[in-house]
Amino acid sequence: MTTLPNPNPADSLTQLENQLSTLQARLADLKEMERIAQLPPDQWAQIQAEVSQLEQRLQAYLLEVFNPIPATFWQVVRFGGLGVLLGVALQRWLLS
Repeated sequence: MTTLPNPNPADSLTQLENQLSTLQARLADLKEMERIAQLPPDQWAQIQAEVSQLEQRLQAYLLEVFNPIPATFWQVVRFGGLGVLLGVALQRWLLS
């Protein structure tokens, strides 16, 4: 019969502390969910409206941060460049 090696007591204690903190966090989440589930419908509507407003603000912020140059600028660059290329091609065609 083989015996299992004795685990390090410090490791076991650390593992148990981690499990305890995880369970305490889950318990806190469950209590918060229970509290939220007992809210009246008008408060639910208010919370949903606030979340919707925050989502819109976040989307506007992200568009501002990641797209700082307006789309019209890129259209001018694209069609201006196309006009220059057509002008050069037309000039070469007329001069040849």
